[in-house]
Amino acid sequence: MESASQSLILVIGKDAQLFELIRKATDERTKVDYVSAESEGLNQLRETRPQIIILTSSEPAESVIGLSRKLREGWISRHSSLLVVEHNAANDTYRILSEENISMNLGPYLFQAGKAVAPVSGEQFIPALGKVINAELKARENRFKNAILDPDGFCLVWEQIPGPGAFETRQEIVLENARKAARSNRICAISVTDNPGGNPAIATDVLCAEIKRSGIEPLVHIAFRDRNRNQAESLLFQLAALDINNLLVLTGDYPSHLGFTGKAKPVFDLDSVNGLRLIAEMNRGLEREIMRKSTRLAPTNFFAGVAFSPFKQMEAEVMGQYFKLKKKIEAGAHFVITQVGYDARKLHELLMWLKVFGYKIPVLASIYVLSYPVARAMRANHIPGCVVTAKLLRQLASESASEDHGKQLRLERAAKMLAIVKGMGYKGAYISGQALPFESLE
Repeated sequence: MESASQSLILVIGKDAQLFELIRKATDERTKVDYVSAESEGLNQLRETRPQIIILTSSEPAESVIGLSRKLREGWISRHSSLLVVEHNAANDTYRILSEENISMNLGPYLFQAGKAVAPVSGEQFIPALGKVINAELKARENRFKNAILDPDGFCLVWEQIPGPGAFETRQEIVLENARKAARSNRICAISVTDNPGGNPAIATDVLCAEIKRSGIEPLVHIAFRDRNRNQAESLLFQLAALDINNLLVLTGDYPSHLGFTGKAKPVFDLDSVNGLRLIAEMNRGLEREIMRKSTRLAPTNFFAGVAFSPFKQMEAEVMGQYFKLKKKIEAGAHFVITQVGYDARKLHELLMWLKVFGYKIPVLASIYVLSYPVARAMRANHIPGCVVTAKLLRQLASESASEDHGKQLRLERAAKMLAIVKGMGYKGAYISGQALPFESLE
């Protein structure tokens, strides 16, 4: 597979001159390969997995439409964007056909950024094709990854908790929230929890596939508490096949008593550190022995992060957390999200530790919009890793007696925290809250 910094386009067709024009429409960050035979093209795309496949045809032909359908049905080729470029030699015009053109039989149109215009002349073809290619490549980018690695950006992630059941209102709300976030263009990812608190819930991969189709990047949690290494590997293959690449890797809370007829048996075959090592190997191309022959599987494109709590008080607990974070970073973590906490000094302490040890890894601060009922549960230690002081609990109790039950004040508190962490140098915020509506998020 091509390097992560270079995009790959595969051109299939017998028109070598048209290939040269296509190559001129790209920049140095894009590699363009060319094959003339259909069978050779099918074999090559299985090896190289290009971002875009372009079929060339001097005139409309059933063979081109047939090949395009074959590519859409292929397990590997369906993950590439597909374009058809046709050249009418009689009047020297070109048509650039998208998948929608072919499936809707709208051949006489050039689709560019969702708009249909007339075929273009020879001198207009290269810039027009360049725009189409750039739009296709941009649509395929990992927007969450780009946002969190942008040196001038501040990324917002919104957590969703889908809960148990297959046909529940709660899951419908998750998808509606994802659609609202996608339309707003202010949220860079929707985070979906994996059996939070050790409680059974709908599988994250199902909802994340729906969220991605709604136009926003999903960030899927993977808790190794519930899976052995074979199950974890299978899940990761499935996510890669669904083009879901953003992961939050967790060891996971101990199972609760809410499982069928009692407490579930924990697995913990791999912890988060070894889970990261597995993901790093998959990104390089996992080696497997198949039919007594060593085979390297196709590399994945996972962008994996980890959770971390800087809010411990005792030195032994604090150092244990930081030693574990060091292992996670060295195992391949790409970003860090803090657990829920409200101590600004501890949040700053994490950034100072990363600076001292030279770790240039982006960190998102967890901002939980805290209500009084949830604060009581945290104070009673019913939610592992979340700390609420007695002083904060008294303050929330007083606020909850107001006319709006403290809603405005807790939103203001969250907004102040966001301003603090942004000023400290955090790369973004991970926003969560029980039944938090999109209107409150704005």
